[in-house]
Amino acid sequence: MISSLTTVALALAALPVALSQNTGADIVYDTLHNVTSLYGTWSTGAGNVVTGSNFAQPAEVSFTYPPTTGVSFSFSEDHWFEVAQYSFVSNASDPSCITGYMLWMHGTFTEETNGSLVLTPNGDGYQQVQDACAAVSNFIENTNVTIYIPWWTIGTDTDKGFTLKLQKYDLTYYAPFYQISTTPEMLPTQKLRNVT
Repeated sequence: MISSLTTVALALAALPVALSQNTGADIVYDTLHNVTSLYGTWSTGAGNVVTGSNFAQPAEVSFTYPPTTGVSFSFSEDHWFEVAQYSFVSNASDPSCITGYMLWMHGTFTEETNGSLVLTPNGDGYQQVQDACAAVSNFIENTNVTIYIPWWTIGTDTDKGFTLKLQKYDLTYYAPFYQISTTPEMLPTQKLRNVT
């Protein structure tokens, strides 16, 4: 079992092909398609998973567990990103064997001419994997995977405000992201731990 962000590694071999084609309509930078800026902090669901120091502590290689699962992205005007993810993956052959993931990563992003986003890690990301049915039930490992977002748009939800829709590399979608802050809630934009 692997997390949805970790599965991106499986598609990296196809990345050059994916980057050379436009998998959807070009991003239109107008008030109809993108009613606010991408910059700031976005979170799915109840908004309990939020990037920044309340989620990850890279110097200690640890996490603070939020009350619910979700994903959060932050984007800054100087093209830094941060991602935080807390998720569970079920096991169809043994429903009592649920795997939990905590993931933190940051780096830089580019806005490609076809409207896609490419998020390149800084090299100090990590994830914690908990699986009571595995030989090693709880471990932390380095994770630094390029994230390719072929298409994105920002709209408005009548109840929650600005909504960010992100397409995954496999052309499925993340759950909707709601804007938590117009200022990115991020850890410092530098390497925050030594990885050997």
